[in-house]
Amino acid sequence: MNQVFGAKFDPKWIGDISLEAALTYLYAVKMTLKQDHARGLAALNDLFRTGDSPTQPLHGHYTGELIALDIAPVLTPIGQKLTAWWMPWLGKTFDATQACGDNLFAHRSLPLARLCFPRYRRFVHENAQIYRAFAFRTWIGPGKTDPDRQVLKIDYNLAENPRATVRRVLDELVQVAKGFYLGKAHLHWWWGQWQMVAYFTLRHEMR
Repeated sequence: MNQVFGAKFDPKWIGDISLEAALTYLYAVKMTLKQDHARGLAALNDLFRTGDSPTQPLHGHYTGELIALDIAPVLTPIGQKLTAWWMPWLGKTFDATQACGDNLFAHRSLPLARLCFPRYRRFVHENAQIYRAFAFRTWIGPGKTDPDRQVLKIDYNLAENPRATVRRVLDELVQVAKGFYLGKAHLHWWWGQWQMVAYFTLRHEMR
């Protein structure tokens, strides 16, 4: 059993976590991350391993939250400060019939996105507040760092995405409570190594 700032995690919860319990535990993990980053990451991994591939195909809009970064000793705190100050990523949208989707971003970040990705032509206006970009395909398979768990793969390796950056990302998602999902983001470095670099959540409540 792992205890994080008073919130107890029990492996017996696997497949039977209420949304309230998952949110309470996640809140405690956020507090732990501020004091002991390594311990907080271990707690997130514990929670991830309670989950499994979604019981129903994801469809529609899902609110997203970046929970933690784990890039490198110097880069991680810098990235955390930047994302705490400004986080344009809002979540994802899924199409269950086509096994695909897009990421959702705050519209105010569009000029910077166009500057960073000048050759990318798939920015799609959603509404006055949101645009879509960086499509992905989805499929079920064993986790990259958790091969004993079945996860939803969110695969960006599509010809339309920027080759040097976005196409190197592979997200993996598990359901930890009804309508609530925990994800790991993996990055394929240019020298060939895969690394888990972030945790995020998705919740089916954007609309």
